[in-house]
Amino acid sequence: DRAGGDGEGRRQAGARGATAKIKALPQGEQARAGRMVAVEHRPELLVLDEPSSGLDPIVRRDILGAVIRTSADEGRTVLFSSHLLEEVEQVADHVTMISQGRIVLSGPLAAIKESHRVGDRLPSLDEIFVARVGTSAASGRET
Repeated sequence: DRAGGDGEGRRQAGARGATAKIKALPQGEQARAGRMVAVEHRPELLVLDEPSSGLDPIVRRDILGAVIRTSADEGRTVLFSSHLLEEVEQVADHVTMISQGRIVLSGPLAAIKESHRVGDRLPSLDEIFVARVGTSAASGRET
């Protein structure tokens, strides 16, 4: 029917227009829009690969806040992949560290930090990673 076809054509044109508008946004705003779209579907598993890469600190904080709210408020699982381990510490309750394609450490964040305690001080994930894989992991030579 013609009315249905016209409606579909308007919907498709609107979708193309929305995509063009999102692409015109600054990178931080694109990231926010992408996160909103991903969370809107309420997936049981939300995969975020380097979600704050290249973002300014304010947008980075907003994205981390959204990750925390998504996992805590709705009981959903979030797989958060990042090289920025200080961010991982802010949002994770379970951590898996991978070096050169191999799992080198995996467990609850609190237990990992406690098992690497030095006196009264709990080390950061950065410190734990360096202790586990060595300082030259980035060059491909473990020490």
